[in-house]
Amino acid sequence: MRQPPFRQLPLRVLIFLDTECPICQQTARRVQEMATRYDNRVQFLAIYPTETVTLADVTEFNRAYKLTIPHQLDPAHKLVKKYKATTTPEVLLLSAQNRILYRGSVDNQFYRLGRSRPEPTEFYLNDALTAVMVGKPVAIRQTKPTGCLINQP
Repeated sequence: MRQPPFRQLPLRVLIFLDTECPICQQTARRVQEMATRYDNRVQFLAIYPTETVTLADVTEFNRAYKLTIPHQLDPAHKLVKKYKATTTPEVLLLSAQNRILYRGSVDNQFYRLGRSRPEPTEFYLNDALTAVMVGKPVAIRQTKPTGCLINQP
């Protein structure tokens, strides 16, 4: 499957993912649903910071979890360092001026390593997107992401 082009839109969502992280695997569908819902208004970009992940691994992950958002490998951790990402999955909602409007978990399904709910009850990223779209401030600007740590050299 060919990767969609990266379009520079006023709002961007960066999501740091790892193909082997079970929480990333279980979160991918909800991220794709948001990317589809906000198409042409918000640019989503998946960033894969694991040094050993290949484009073939990402292609397989995207196929398995029906993820169609553009992606970028970040084995040198340039984006990890720039945005101070620590965990996969971790999302950042960025303004047109590259200001972080929200940082943290997609939702609250996974609230501690090894602890989860059957379904999320709070939708942090979606709530932040909804607020920004109607010109309101983001109520919860940061949460602690739960997932796999990004191994930094």
